[in-house]
Amino acid sequence: MRSRIVSARQRRSARPLLAFGIAVLLAPATALAGTPLICHPYAIGAAKSLPGSDGDWKGVNPAYDRKNLVPDTLALLTPETPIIVRMETLRRAAIYATAGLRGWGTQAGVNADDRATAMGLLEKLRDRIKDARGPAQTLALFDVGFFTETLRHTGIDQSLDGYALLVKVLKLRGPDPEVEFALALASSWPNQRKEHVDHLARARAGAQKGSLLATNLASHFSGS
Repeated sequence: MRSRIVSARQRRSARPLLAFGIAVLLAPATALAGTPLICHPYAIGAAKSLPGSDGDWKGVNPAYDRKNLVPDTLALLTPETPIIVRMETLRRAAIYATAGLRGWGTQAGVNADDRATAMGLLEKLRDRIKDARGPAQTLALFDVGFFTETLRHTGIDQSLDGYALLVKVLKLRGPDPEVEFALALASSWPNQRKEHVDHLARARAGAQKGSLLATNLASHFSGS
């Protein structure tokens, strides 16, 4: 009798796991859980970025002094810096600006110092658009759009929206699968935009085998 009870309990406990497994198998290619521009670091190989850490789930170094955040970030975002390396640098910058997301998901939210740091960096990024020309100006516009969207994902200000700026970058640069990847992420959360599928398809179509883009598509979207 006891073995039959245990067996029945095992069957009941297995049902949710089975249902979850089926849902995963049947799910379409979507961004990983969580806020996609914050929760999942981008693979950048040996490229230089803000300090990172494999020991922290956010991929940042808790010992980093964010007093250096603005000059360090601006120095890293040169015209030669690839798009995906820019994305990881700006992702880390958003986390450092909010002190490791210390107010993330809480009623208190970020404090005034965090907000001043984040918005101060955003303003410096905006200033660079005015001073740059040609392709460098387009990259500066990308930095503002992507950092704006990433800040939205930190919860610092849900009214922020960098998607339209990223669309403008794509128009200025022409077909660019890495910018499409950024747009695919930006259009996936919290409510998927109708353009998301096309952004993701174009990013995949332009990703060369073994490239950083291909690696990040595989890690950030299932089914790649």
